[in-house]
Amino acid sequence: QAKHRMAFAELFLHIAASLAIKHEVATEQSFAVPFAEDLATSFVEQLEFSLTDDQRKVAWQIFHDLERPHPMNRLLEGDVGSGKTVVAAMAALMVIRAGFQVAIMVPTDILARQHIESFRRLLKPWAIQSELLTSKLPASRKQDVRSRLVSGEVQLVIGTQALLTKDTAFAGLGLVIVDEQHRFGVNQRLTLKDKAG
Repeated sequence: QAKHRMAFAELFLHIAASLAIKHEVATEQSFAVPFAEDLATSFVEQLEFSLTDDQRKVAWQIFHDLERPHPMNRLLEGDVGSGKTVVAAMAALMVIRAGFQVAIMVPTDILARQHIESFRRLLKPWAIQSELLTSKLPASRKQDVRSRLVSGEVQLVIGTQALLTKDTAFAGLGLVIVDEQHRFGVNQRLTLKDKAG
């Protein structure tokens, strides 16, 4: 009975916290990003492969969430190679098309460099201004990227915790994607979210 009671208490707290966060998100305002069918179609057509049914379903759910005037809070889960990056790129393109910036935070410099290559390849037809921002960049390069983020010139930034510093600001951050979110604390994720205003 004691084990059962402890398990119930732990589960109850998780459910209560989840409901509290859901309620908080539902009362917050956000940018509504209209779904551009022509953009989604052209993105899918330029891929070297066909999307799976699961990828299409998740992308559609994300597009639907982005159209709402409330923040989206979504966990995209899948094995390595399951197409999470493609879905993220589709969402990023939709947000950028609506005039907002996208930030993708990853835990390591190596992963940031891999992602910037993948996103540049996937978004090449749209000439998206994308940059890397990690602590390993020279100070002058970091300053250049940060000034171009504030001006709005950089539409997509992929970086590590360097995105969380006080001197990193955005002209109009509309979407935050956190890769391997379990490697970041709640406060770190909230810091990046708060940069969207």
